[in-house]
Amino acid sequence: MAQTQEFMVSCGAGKISAKLPADRLRLPPGPPPSAQPLPDAAAAFRQAVANPVGMPPLEKLVSKNSRVTIGIQDGRDANYLPEDQDLRILALPILLELLERYGVRPENIQIRVANALHRMWTRKEMVHILGPRLPYTLGGRLSCIDATDKDQFISLGMTRRGMEVMVHRAVVESDLFIFMSTPQGFFQGGWKSILVGMGCWESIRYHHRPWPFASGHSVQDPKNSSFHKLLNEMGTLVDAELSRRGHPPIMKIEGVLTTGRPQKFAAIDAGLITPVREMHLDMLVSELVTDVEGQTDVLLVGMTDGDSYSRLSVFNPIHCRNKALSALFNAYHDNPLVRKGGIFIVANPFEPKFSLLNHPSYYAFYNEVLPATKDPVEVWDTYSEEYAHRPEFVHKYRTGFAFHGAHPCILYGQGLYALNHLSAVFAAGVAKGNEDVARRVGFEPFPTVEAALHEAEARLGKSCTITYHPDLEERTYFTRVHLNGH
Repeated sequence: MAQTQEFMVSCGAGKISAKLPADRLRLPPGPPPSAQPLPDAAAAFRQAVANPVGMPPLEKLVSKNSRVTIGIQDGRDANYLPEDQDLRILALPILLELLERYGVRPENIQIRVANALHRMWTRKEMVHILGPRLPYTLGGRLSCIDATDKDQFISLGMTRRGMEVMVHRAVVESDLFIFMSTPQGFFQGGWKSILVGMGCWESIRYHHRPWPFASGHSVQDPKNSSFHKLLNEMGTLVDAELSRRGHPPIMKIEGVLTTGRPQKFAAIDAGLITPVREMHLDMLVSELVTDVEGQTDVLLVGMTDGDSYSRLSVFNPIHCRNKALSALFNAYHDNPLVRKGGIFIVANPFEPKFSLLNHPSYYAFYNEVLPATKDPVEVWDTYSEEYAHRPEFVHKYRTGFAFHGAHPCILYGQGLYALNHLSAVFAAGVAKGNEDVARRVGFEPFPTVEAALHEAEARLGKSCTITYHPDLEERTYFTRVHLNGH
């Protein structure tokens, strides 16, 4: 009998045993070493805004009559520690103090949470991203954007690819617009903060839909993904509008965190959007990307409950699908870790839980749409506009802290590229009562990892290679997969 090696694999809120054949098993390298923390992050922030890349110092960009808007990210990592540094908590008080010192009246400084199609946050929830005082002391100067309020947005035209560019009016009507963000991967940062975070459905729908003919490169791969290239094209229209109005370019302030715990800032820089993003890419690669030789036939990943879309809420089956087929499958550069036609096994119980407060359209999508069709492109083309404009979803988004009505269409569609690459996706650790849940969101259910692996061997052959990726269960990082030495 072939020797096996036993692992305890994350599965929802717990772990399950997995006995894997030792002779065909591969374990990817663990995450790279962390970048070194800055000796004084607050001093680094002050230095960044005093010497921004490609633009004058902050002091030269404002006057006593300036109207300044500061955009901030809308969430925080699901597993953050209270002692982890956060750019909003660290730097927003400093930025407010500097602006007032430079003559800007406090009432002319607005802070906008760039939630876009995500749900708005209560003041109590904003404590997680702004600390205990600011959510209550800023009053009406602090607000989430409302992506369904057409009066809040301005159309800047279309790109040559036919993508409509609409952004929040504050981006182009403020005398200075500043955005602070801390990308914890390669999907975030750059123009995404503005064109998505400060955008609305009418614009976001162009680049967040599933494309039946797309290359399928991971959006976490800055060299090969088209996502940021599309956003950069859209950003030229924003720059042109700012120039036409005589306003300075957007000042982007971005930080890079260490990957050790507690997380501290390794870099903080300010300036023009694209140069600031590009100057951090090498540091992000050094601490987030590890090299792997060759692909595998079967990839096994454990998956805990929780993601950025269920933060402070409930992790539902659509989140589960998206985390597996988008976040975990796409954790690569150059080539997927699993070969074309391979099988992806994710361990999760696929519990049919929903928050009717935060995710009412998800619940309807699960019960109305998926029983009728599971094709992501058909789902988008048939249902996304209806869900975007259905009155009860609009009402709950605007007044009830719910995600935008079309958001489940976006997350469901992001699984298309993994499904096109793989021959099957299996869910292990699924109880009998949850089997239909896994099937409804596109997975073949199995009670154990061993049962899923047995079926994979039946389809791919007894000699198929198996890769188990244990470190991906604990933290986000990426494999750069080399094929034939390249």
